[in-house]
Amino acid sequence: MAKKKSIQSTRKVSLKKNGSNANATRKPSKYNIILKQFTKLNDKLPEDRKLSIKERRKIIKEKLLPLYKDVPTYKLRLKNIKGVIIKEYDKIPPKEICDINYLDTSEFALVEWYSLDETISELVPDCVYVKVTAGQYGSTKIFNTRNYEYGRKGVRDIVEEIRPEARNSSGKFVFSAYRKLRPNKRNNGDSENYYLDFVLFIVDNRGNEEPLGETEEVVFELPRTREVRKKRTKVKNVIEAKIKSLKSRKDSKRRAKQTLERNVKKLTQISGQAAKRPTLNKQILKTKQFEKTASLLEKYYKEGKYTKIQYEKELEKILKQQLREK
Repeated sequence: MAKKKSIQSTRKVSLKKNGSNANATRKPSKYNIILKQFTKLNDKLPEDRKLSIKERRKIIKEKLLPLYKDVPTYKLRLKNIKGVIIKEYDKIPPKEICDINYLDTSEFALVEWYSLDETISELVPDCVYVKVTAGQYGSTKIFNTRNYEYGRKGVRDIVEEIRPEARNSSGKFVFSAYRKLRPNKRNNGDSENYYLDFVLFIVDNRGNEEPLGETEEVVFELPRTREVRKKRTKVKNVIEAKIKSLKSRKDSKRRAKQTLERNVKKLTQISGQAAKRPTLNKQILKTKQFEKTASLLEKYYKEGKYTKIQYEKELEKILKQQLREK
């Protein structure tokens, strides 16, 4: 028995060795080699110079990989790769709205619960730290909006926790942002030491607001200079431009929705008439209206006015009308 056990244990050891050797011989791709160096350099930069993983991947695929297309992997030199990456950084101007101390936090006050995800992704600068505090509905860790895709799930989970009680209404569950210090950081004006905390408020029928988190804001007194005033104005203008752009896109989506609803309603009426008194003309009219509505839906989906889920839901609706029995 002892001999059998030793043989089995020997086999296990040899399998482990073979497995580790197989992993060891697996060579990293050019893409991964470049990405690793890109990430190392990125981590050492200040927030206004850092790039998101999405931005880095795009630069690698579109600009860096083509440079090494004909270079074998074993001939890649890290010093050369770093130099090329630094040249790409030099082409990108620093983000000028990363310092929360220059932000007017009132721009992010009274945000409706259903607009929270959109506000963080569209309006908050993509280089600041953010947290969401919502009491019993949950909270997120402090994350940087530069890589919002990693924090988005936590934000959406909180929104979905609120939804049943909110019942798709507005005015009862609202978020307001407060400037706060990150853990173990000093209030010395360093932009990387602060974060925006979106705190949830519950508003009762009398208009009384109950915060579900700490609302005391940390303030750093900036010098009263012309340069500071100019930067405050510039940051304010950037945020207001973002708000205007978002409003324009939302208005465009709203108009698209109204147009599509009218077409779906017309298709429903034609389908009903064709079902009651089927004639060739009515069937032709029904087919033409279906094609018009489907084309419109496809157009709005490609333009980003409808999400994939919304697109599939509307498509299912018009397909049911088209396949309605005569």
